[in-house]
Amino acid sequence: MRRRFLQGGTLKKGVSLKESGRISKRQDFVFMKFIRSIAISGIILFFGAVSLAVAGIRIDSPKVRVSAKPGSYASGEIKVDNTGKQEIPIKVYLEDWVYTQADGSKDFMPKGTTPLSCSNWITFYPADFRLAAGKSQTIHYTVNIPADATGGHVSVMFFETEGGEMEQKQEDGSTAFVKVLNRIGALFYAEAEGAVDKKAEIRSLNIRQRLNDFIVSADFVNTGNTDITASGTFDVLDNSGFVYVRGSFGDTFTLPGDKAELSSTASSVSLKPGTYDILMTLDFQNGGSLVQEASFTIDAQGNASGVTMKS
Repeated sequence: MRRRFLQGGTLKKGVSLKESGRISKRQDFVFMKFIRSIAISGIILFFGAVSLAVAGIRIDSPKVRVSAKPGSYASGEIKVDNTGKQEIPIKVYLEDWVYTQADGSKDFMPKGTTPLSCSNWITFYPADFRLAAGKSQTIHYTVNIPADATGGHVSVMFFETEGGEMEQKQEDGSTAFVKVLNRIGALFYAEAEGAVDKKAEIRSLNIRQRLNDFIVSADFVNTGNTDITASGTFDVLDNSGFVYVRGSFGDTFTLPGDKAELSSTASSVSLKPGTYDILMTLDFQNGGSLVQEASFTIDAQGNASGVTMKS
């Protein structure tokens, strides 16, 4: 069963979660009837901070990035704290994930079911334990990189605990008891050292003027073999190098083979008819960049046309 999570952006039913540091609470509900009970999986996940706490659990490593030569391994630890006032049971397990949108939205799936999974490379202990109030538990993990591995692979380690009970009205008018499960996750990124190719292309560049808005959109295609999170800027110049418009692109999240939309709207005075260049510069998190230049023409009606990519 798939579960969706939004990292960035906003869902109609509630939240916005970003790697930049802002967090709002959201629960995804998965119903499983048995007698008069319903099991609910409450998913609250956040990435990119130094630590993460929710529902009485705090972990010190919401994102784990490892690199090791094929045939070798990398090991580490994640500390789990019980920030609540009572003892809680904690279950630890792995799942796969993929990006579903450029803003970092994800689908979660059973481990070992996606092409870029590294879930089966990871061993850890302990997997189930009880944690007293105010106490900590260290999870020891090892990521074994297969001898034939190339590029980057991903997984997520979930820490799940009970979140109490509530009542739920059913369609037939009856009331079911609900058990709430809260989970928090650490994203894993594993790379085969010496076999990583980080590259991307910009395709389908589109330029428009609308009143005082200058709008740029394009496809960002991850043509390499590892994940890329990119952000950057663009400049519009004339033949003399004078800059007329400047804009920026927010974070765009991709795995190998993903195509994500870049979009930016900058305020500017409408460009006069003529020929211009646009220079797009995208920086990759954890190293690397992409620079793309293109030319275009503004006609007498203020419309952009003739967009031509330069090599």
